[in-house]
Amino acid sequence: MKAVLIIAHHCILPGAYKGFEEILDRLHHDMPGTRVASTSLLDLENDLRTLLREDVESVTLLPYLLLNGQHTKNDVPKVVAHLQAEFPQIPITLLPCLGDWKEFSNMVVCGLRNAQIDERTPTDAGYRRKTKENNGVVEGNHLSSLVSRLSSKTSNLFSIELNLEGRNVLVVGGGSIALRKVKTLLPTGARITVVAPQFDPEFETLRRKNEAPPFVYSLSPIVLIKRPYESLDLRGIFMVFICTDQPAVNAQVSNDARARRILVNNACDYRDGDFIVPARMDFGENIAVTVSTQGRAPSLAKKLKQKIQTEWAEGLTQVEREYHEKK
Repeated sequence: MKAVLIIAHHCILPGAYKGFEEILDRLHHDMPGTRVASTSLLDLENDLRTLLREDVESVTLLPYLLLNGQHTKNDVPKVVAHLQAEFPQIPITLLPCLGDWKEFSNMVVCGLRNAQIDERTPTDAGYRRKTKENNGVVEGNHLSSLVSRLSSKTSNLFSIELNLEGRNVLVVGGGSIALRKVKTLLPTGARITVVAPQFDPEFETLRRKNEAPPFVYSLSPIVLIKRPYESLDLRGIFMVFICTDQPAVNAQVSNDARARRILVNNACDYRDGDFIVPARMDFGENIAVTVSTQGRAPSLAKKLKQKIQTEWAEGLTQVEREYHEKK
């Protein structure tokens, strides 16, 4: 199996990797059978070494950088040379940075030509000036365009139930929000790692309560790591929950996870995450009811949950009972 590893700058700003992720998606679609991965300049050596230890026959590196500067001339080649000596049986090809590609200048020029300002676009300066001249009256075509743009920003989330049994899940944060996430995850059978400088005392109680009995070989479902988050914490992780009150930490975890194509749930900003966790209620063995407001109104979801538990509980329990009686 051949592999492609794309190297990008490390960035902690939310949404910084959006265009980068779209390219990865295209590569996955257009290059079936090729192992496509990504890394940052900070993680290059560790991630490349991990990739070389897999069953790959060759690795192609693309510096996702515009300028042929210190990183592309010195930093990256040194890492490649070091690991090529360590794994001489696997060819490593280092491509030029994007700015040195012959096609890149044509792409920039064509892009700028196609980016001419359209005065009919309701978000540009021309539209604002024209609206002001019309005493603030929005013409029909502008209004429909505006509604269309606003509607396009509101998309329904795709509801799904995941099987997390045996999967590695990371929770970043040690407060009450993280604690609630861990309690929700425990019944799924996931292997949960929680990393934080400080923990709510209930975490240790929860860990002991779910520890395997003596003489029974079993991985503990909860591992607590008492220190700040590090990028290496994402190794082998399937899903990560961000539960801290530190915006810089949250942004770093989010971008680190996306660069590794790991599912993200951001408890502080649902728009930054890949998914949300709806409010869930179990009735009997077979009925689970979930309530979601698309992440936009958690307090409303809580009220709906309370209403369902109060008004539906008896009826759903009866449905469950009748189901078992008919079996």
